[in-house]
Amino acid sequence: MRSCILLLLALISLTAPSEAQLGPNGATASFKGSLPPRATVRLNANQSVGIAVRLGAMEKEFEKVKSHPRAADAHIFLKAVRYALELEEWYEKTAEESARKAHALLEEAGNRIEALKLDETPWMVGSGQKVLGFYSQIDGSPQPYGVEIPEGLEWGGERKKVPMWIWLHGRGDTATDLSFVYSRLMAKKPGQFQPKGTIVIHPFGRYCNGWKSAGETDVFECRDDAVARFHVDQNRIALAGFSMGGAGAWHMGAHFADQWACVHTGAGFADVKRYQKLTPDKYPVWYEQKLWGVYDVPDYGRNFFNVPLICYSGEQDAQRDSAEYMIEVLGKEGIKPPHLIGPGMGHKYHPETIQEVQAWIEKAVEKGRDPWPKKVSIQTKTLEYGRMHWVSILALEESWNEARVDAEYDEASDRVILRTTNVAELGIWNRKGEGALGFKDYAEIEVDGQRKVQTARLGLAAGALTMTVKQDGKWVSPLSKPSAVKLKKSASLCGPMDQAFKTRFMVVLPDVEGMNESVSQWVRAESARFVKRWRCLMRGNVVVKKAADVTNSEMQTANLILWGDPKSNSIIDRLIKTEEDRRPPLIWTEGKLAMGSREFDAGKHVPVFCYPSPFGLGRMVVINSGLTFREAHDRTNSLQNPKLPDWAILDISQPPNDESAGKVVDADFFDEEWKVKTPKLIR
Repeated sequence: MRSCILLLLALISLTAPSEAQLGPNGATASFKGSLPPRATVRLNANQSVGIAVRLGAMEKEFEKVKSHPRAADAHIFLKAVRYALELEEWYEKTAEESARKAHALLEEAGNRIEALKLDETPWMVGSGQKVLGFYSQIDGSPQPYGVEIPEGLEWGGERKKVPMWIWLHGRGDTATDLSFVYSRLMAKKPGQFQPKGTIVIHPFGRYCNGWKSAGETDVFECRDDAVARFHVDQNRIALAGFSMGGAGAWHMGAHFADQWACVHTGAGFADVKRYQKLTPDKYPVWYEQKLWGVYDVPDYGRNFFNVPLICYSGEQDAQRDSAEYMIEVLGKEGIKPPHLIGPGMGHKYHPETIQEVQAWIEKAVEKGRDPWPKKVSIQTKTLEYGRMHWVSILALEESWNEARVDAEYDEASDRVILRTTNVAELGIWNRKGEGALGFKDYAEIEVDGQRKVQTARLGLAAGALTMTVKQDGKWVSPLSKPSAVKLKKSASLCGPMDQAFKTRFMVVLPDVEGMNESVSQWVRAESARFVKRWRCLMRGNVVVKKAADVTNSEMQTANLILWGDPKSNSIIDRLIKTEEDRRPPLIWTEGKLAMGSREFDAGKHVPVFCYPSPFGLGRMVVINSGLTFREAHDRTNSLQNPKLPDWAILDISQPPNDESAGKVVDADFFDEEWKVKTPKLIR
C-alpha cells in the first residue's frame, strides 16, 4: 500500500509545475517579464474610483491614530491597497475578485483604526492566524508579517518564554503586499509545519528578492517585533524555509549562524555559478565574480560549525543539486548535517519526511542556542559578515579574499586560543554573567601560535579586547602600537554600494542644474528610476529631499544617496571639499573626471561610488547609484546580487538599460583604508 502511495505522489510531482526550476534563459518558470508583473485583468474605471475613494477616506481616518505604537498593524492594509491601485497589481482571474480583496483589506483597516482610537488591539487576542506590521528603520515604510499561534499556547506576562520558528516563503511573483496580507488575514489552515507549543512567523521579506538586501533586514526587524510582542525566548528561534525560502535559510543561516537554535533548508539555491550553470566563457566581469562572495553560501560554509543544520530535498527536484553540493562543501570541513530526501518527490515536501524534519527541528529548538559557546568559527569574504558570538573580525588584510577565524576558550587554563587567515584585527567580546561563557578577570591570549599576545582584564560587563597585526605579522595590542589610519573599512562601512540600502538611507537630489546637461539628464532619469524601483521591488517609499533641505540631524543618522555633481548638489560639493583625510580620492571638474590614474571627459562620464560619510559616524554616502542589480536580474533571485564594486566610472553615451546604468569603463574596490588601488581595465 505504501509503495502505491509513493508511486502516486511521484507521478503528481512529475506533472506539477515547479516555480523553482530555471528555463533556458536562466529565469525562474514563474517570471512574467517584470517584478511586479502586469495585471492579469485590470479593474474598470468604476472599480478603481470606488477603491480610491474609500482608500482616501481610510487614510484620513488613519491620520488620527498614526502615532499609536501599533499603527503599523492598520497601516499595512492601506499600503497594500495603495500600491495595488497605483501599480495595478491585480492578479485574480476577474476584476471583481481583485476588487473584492481590496475592499476586504479596507474593511479590516477600518476596524483596526477604530480599535486603535480606543487604544485596543483585539486582533492580538487568541490563537490562530494573524497578520501584523512594523515600521522599517530602512525607509519608515509599514511592512507586514504573518503569525501562527497554536491553540492553547499561553504567552506574555510572567509566563515562560515561548519558542519561535521563522518561516521564509518561496518565490511568488504576484505575492505583492495585497496578496500577502490578504492570504495571511484570511488563512484558514496553518502552514506546512505545526511545531508544538511554538509560534511561527512569516516575514514578507520585502516581496521577492531572495531574502537579500532589504529582504535580509526585514527578517531581523520582523523577528525583533515578534520577540517583543510574544515574549519569545531568543535562544529558541529556528530559521527555516523552502524554495526561495530555502535559499534564504541557506544564506541567512550561514551569514548569521550565531542567531539561531537551528537552521533548516528546504531546496533553494546556494550560489550563483553552479545554480546558473555558468561556464568560464559565460562568467561576468571579474569584480562581479568577486561580489558573488557577498551571498554565495559555500564561501561561509564553516559558519555551520556554530549552528545545527538539517537539509531536505525532493528526490527528483533539480534543487537537490544545490543541497548535495553544499553537503559536499561542508563535508570537506568536517561538517556532516543530515540531508533528508523525499522519495519520489519533485519540488515539494514528502508527507512522511516532513514529519522527520519537524521532529529534528523541535529537538534542536528545545535544546536551544548557546549564546556564549566555548568554540566559535568564522568564514567570510567581507567585514559585513565578520562577527560570530564573542569574536569579531575588525579588519581584513584584503576584502573579498577568504578570511577565517577559529576561536576556543579553554576555561581550565583561562586561555583564549585563536587561529586566523587573512585577518588584520580582532575583537573579543565578553558579557560576564549573561551566559555560560564569562572570561575570568585576566585571560591569556594566543593568536596564530603567539602566546601571551596580551594579558588583559576581560571581566568588565561590556569589555572588548582588540588586537592588530604588525607589518611583520606579529599580533600586538593596539595600545602598544596606535594606528595612524584615520579611515578604514569596518563591518558597517565596507562596501559595495548596495550595502547602504540595508539600513536607513535618504535620497538627496540636486538643487540646480549641473556642470553638464548630459549628466544632469542622466541624473534625473536614473534617480527617478531608482525611486520607482525601490517602490516596486522593495515595497517602500524612498525618503527624498533636495540637498538644500537636508538637515544636520538627517546627515548624521542616514546613509546619503547623493545624485548630481559638485555644482548641482551642495552636499556632493561639501564632500569633495572636506578635509583631505576624509575626502574621496576623486577629481571632478566641468571637463575632467578621475578616480585613480585614468582621466575621463566629465561631459560623457559619471562617477558612481560609496564612501564613509564625513557627516555622520558609521554612515555611508553613495554617489549616483541605487541598487546595482537591475530589472533584468529579477528573472531569478540568484542574480539579485551587487553588480558593481566600491566605485565605477560610467560612460553615459551608452544609454541605460535593464542591465546597467551605462558602460562601465573603469571600476574597482577601494583598499582597506578607502584608497584607490591600481585600476584594472574593463574588457
